[in-house]
Amino acid sequence: MRVLLSSLPAKSRVPGLVLAILWILVVWTGVLSVAGADETAESQGRELAQRLRTVAPEDPSTNQAVLRIRNREGRRQIPVTVVTQLGKGRWTVEYQVGGPGAKGAGEVSRIHYNAEGPPTFEVVVEGLGKPPIQGGRAPGDWAIAKSDFLLHELGMEFLHWPEQRVSGRELSNGRWCQVLESVSKKPEGPASVRSWIDEKLGVVLSAEVYDARKVRLKHFSITQFREQADRWTCSVSMVDDVRGTKTELAFDGPVPR
Repeated sequence: MRVLLSSLPAKSRVPGLVLAILWILVVWTGVLSVAGADETAESQGRELAQRLRTVAPEDPSTNQAVLRIRNREGRRQIPVTVVTQLGKGRWTVEYQVGGPGAKGAGEVSRIHYNAEGPPTFEVVVEGLGKPPIQGGRAPGDWAIAKSDFLLHELGMEFLHWPEQRVSGRELSNGRWCQVLESVSKKPEGPASVRSWIDEKLGVVLSAEVYDARKVRLKHFSITQFREQADRWTCSVSMVDDVRGTKTELAFDGPVPR
């Protein structure tokens, strides 16, 4: 996910002073209406989602990673090269799997970002004359190397859903986070995503995907996240609660902020 490879600047975090002032108003007056509270939660959610989706990498980069996949067929590891390319007002993150010298056909999955709208997706598989589609679905539903990571999940497409609201402040992996509720209005696909945004670093530490009945479909979390010489190394896990599968995306070297 792109916000795992970069973080928001400290000045862009939700100001603690604003939250303190809101709390004082509640204590002093006791008249903050439910509608007013909802409006505040929604405005904060829209602001937070906007900051997250417009954060762009500062420099191009190439990083080595590995997909550790666990499913009914057993366990396997697949090397992945993650390339970040910058353009004017836009950027692309490319996941390269297989190819020359590796078992299986080469696979390149690209997520194209821009500051004006939701990400777009592109998949190229060696030997195919047209973009591949899995199960008749859109390119954003492509599972990288048949893992649990879908392109629209890695691209944080849910940050562009019409309803965004901050529902509270909670701990995740021992760090204080803003809890962001993203709600889709589409009749198909996931209905909502609940994500925990680190207040200091501005990265998504964990997230849960739900259907319309509030049944959890998938959940993801950063299982390792530490600083090394002013850079970060991380390992991200994605669990499919319906299929009972799990994939870990582990970076072998430092990952730029």
